[in-house]
Amino acid sequence: MTRFNSDSVVETVRQATDIVDIISQYVRLQKRGKNYLGLCPFHTEKTPSFTVNREKGLYHCFGCGVGGNVFTFLTQYERISFGEALRQLAARANISLPSFSGGKQNEVDEVLEINNTAAGYYTDMLHSNEGAAALSYLREKRQFTDETIEKFKLGYAPDRWDGLLNFLRRKGINEKDAEKSGLILGRQDGSGYYDRFRARVMFPVHSPSGRIIAFGGRTLKEDEKAKYINSPETAAYTKGRTLFGIFQAKDVIIEKDAAILVEGYADLIALHQSGIKNAVASSGTALTAEQIQYISRYTQNVYLVYDADTAGQDATLRGSDILLEQGMNVYIVELPSGEDPDTFVLSRGNEEFMKLIRDAMNIVEFKASLLTRRADSSRNQISIIQSIVESLSKINDAIKVNLYVKDLANKFGLREESIYQELRRRKSSQHRIVGQSGGGIQKASSLRLATADRDLISLLLNVDESLFEVIANQIDKLEILNPISKEIIGKIIDARRSGNAPSAVIDELSTEEVRKSFAELAFAAPQRSKVWWEEIRPESETPNYLKWIAQLLISFELEQIEQELKLLNSKTTDAEKKSLPTDDFDQQYQELVNRKQILSQTYRDKELLEQYFDNLRNS
Repeated sequence: MTRFNSDSVVETVRQATDIVDIISQYVRLQKRGKNYLGLCPFHTEKTPSFTVNREKGLYHCFGCGVGGNVFTFLTQYERISFGEALRQLAARANISLPSFSGGKQNEVDEVLEINNTAAGYYTDMLHSNEGAAALSYLREKRQFTDETIEKFKLGYAPDRWDGLLNFLRRKGINEKDAEKSGLILGRQDGSGYYDRFRARVMFPVHSPSGRIIAFGGRTLKEDEKAKYINSPETAAYTKGRTLFGIFQAKDVIIEKDAAILVEGYADLIALHQSGIKNAVASSGTALTAEQIQYISRYTQNVYLVYDADTAGQDATLRGSDILLEQGMNVYIVELPSGEDPDTFVLSRGNEEFMKLIRDAMNIVEFKASLLTRRADSSRNQISIIQSIVESLSKINDAIKVNLYVKDLANKFGLREESIYQELRRRKSSQHRIVGQSGGGIQKASSLRLATADRDLISLLLNVDESLFEVIANQIDKLEILNPISKEIIGKIIDARRSGNAPSAVIDELSTEEVRKSFAELAFAAPQRSKVWWEEIRPESETPNYLKWIAQLLISFELEQIEQELKLLNSKTTDAEKKSLPTDDFDQQYQELVNRKQILSQTYRDKELLEQYFDNLRNS
């Protein structure tokens, strides 16, 4: 892996890349004026606060504070290095990258490369003599076609302790690096390493962009206790955050505005093979809020199709509550007894399965039906109603709740008000628990920059070139005290004078906190200089930046004067305590007060503002 440090190469790729197109592959964006809004992919939220601007080449979440450009998005979301992000974007834009030397790849890149190498090995083994039984299992037992096997890159881990280990050695990958992928394990006595997956059909798990981040393995041995095992968490893979099949399904989910959620690898693959390609699977873990967040980037409509046995029904109950809590529209598909999605679609076909989808139940119908017929008769009607109300209490959409309450009241002959009363009681209890635990996503605290600093940064990012130079030429005359403001302002001026986009500034800032603050300011509206805001709106027929700039620079100087006055007050007090002369301090103080009065008068007067700006422009 190489590291790229050529500014010209990076800028060429940046300018050739549309940030909206890239992020749209991961987040469902909707246009709002000049910006695009969607649900943040970096934290769980129900109301969109994630904002992308095509012209600036930047994104920012007003909920959790993350922000950056197209490179930082890929490195944060895909957990890859800058070099790998650059390579991906360059390939997409058909730009050939020069060779650079030096640099060590990060651990995520190492794991991804090893996973890709291992996937090739498993695929080759599936079509070898050792893989004959595994290939027969996939073709005959699962009825997967060769096209399907190739599409999902299915493979086979042979029944050997060192098959993959020796293959990776031959590829020049040492054991310690291979161990980071979780595919190789160290022996407890320290005598060496061995393969994690043995005698198993292998299912590669892809990220939304198609990188292999983990594996699932299904045993072919009848006496094996664990039918399925999965990769452990690595630098590239976090359990509970990934959905099997999301790479293959995401475009169809967007097209159909619906996702079909199943449990197992084989369930998903069988559905895709039958032509139902908007299916994903929560393989290896119980359904999590993070997985739902993945789905919500593409659709709000989810059809739960779990096995018809008791375990599958219980998983459906748990999963539906989590989906409701995350603001999703939940539809529950009940399979005939003894069936799972895999066996049903193989035996009865696509049309019969889609009929079940069309007949899907809402949460009230499903819980009422399931709990009523459950074998343990201890569940009386009251407990069934309470269980349904508990699910409804997790919904924040008042219209949805109203519809469900009407359904529940009709089904059990209840007064709607009695259901609402119970809902209010449960909501109140939930709020108390949240308040006591201090739960919930907290917005990252932005750096405390003065209002004038923030407005100056916003202005430098947004004005046209002629006005930009007027402001930039004043920067050296301003005493910018905050080192963070000074860093951001300096980088903006350097980028604009070099002809680079605002998104290039992100890569030059010193810390993640400063980068977040910059992204926030790039989307922020002015806070201080609002007198002329109506005149300078972008949609105004006669935008007047001149007065705004003058007013802003006056604001900046006034805030600096206030700081200097406080400092002089402190110095004067200290001098008086020590019986030292204060004449110089008094004179400086009076000069500042006079300057403050002049500036305050200018700030409020249009003609004086115009004169002030003309003096700046001609200086």
